[in-house]
Amino acid sequence: MSIRLIAADMDGTLLDSRKQLPEGLFPLVRALHERGVRFAPASGRQFYTLYEQFGEIADELMYISENGAMICDGAECVGFSAMPRDVVLDAIERVRTLPGAYTVISARSGAFYEKNSSVEAVRNFNMYCARCTEVPDLAEFASREPICKVALCCAGRAEQVLMPAFADFAGRAQLALSGTDWVDLMRTGVSKGGALEELCGTLGITTADCMAFGDYLNDIELLRTAGESYAMANAHEQLAALAKYRCPSNDEDGVCRTIRAVFDL
Repeated sequence: MSIRLIAADMDGTLLDSRKQLPEGLFPLVRALHERGVRFAPASGRQFYTLYEQFGEIADELMYISENGAMICDGAECVGFSAMPRDVVLDAIERVRTLPGAYTVISARSGAFYEKNSSVEAVRNFNMYCARCTEVPDLAEFASREPICKVALCCAGRAEQVLMPAFADFAGRAQLALSGTDWVDLMRTGVSKGGALEELCGTLGITTADCMAFGDYLNDIELLRTAGESYAMANAHEQLAALAKYRCPSNDEDGVCRTIRAVFDL
């Protein structure tokens, strides 16, 4: 095994239940870098949130953000997959018909939400988006800006409410259940796994040279793509069933512990 790239989901995987990065991660990433191994957060979160979160090592990382719709090497954007405009506009109109559901959309410059969003929804948007701006009319904004992801939010009911409501979008967009509150829509074919393949091309390696960690259903393609795949102990049962290995939970520092063991660090 000659691992050259490690990709790790954030929420439920690298981050603990308090949304904190594991202690000792930064020196571990630098030790890997010295061995020629790159590290890539792979998240539904926006790039700017991830870049800010990794502070002093931010420029040393590669980033799979927006569930694979925006890919960066350090601060440089190396991939942006814009959705068809009609799909974006139809999704915005559909979510307006669902009580308790709200939308935040991702452009290259950041995230945007509509003025009438609830206080709780805005709090949720700001938790995951470092650059998040209110606009009077989301559809009007999306009609003139390329959008790479439409994130749908319904507190605690994403699987029960949002997935059935958007089932007919399956042939027009890539749907990903990203958590108990979130469903993400991207351009058809976009996924964390596809983004991992793009990063491999940038590095001149194959997916067999990759290790990946995840916990939820939006990590399915990521784990299927990587040569060495790990599901967290707290992972969704469907993801756990397809992973090559299991590792300790996010609250047990499972990602870092596994990397240290594999690389004898």
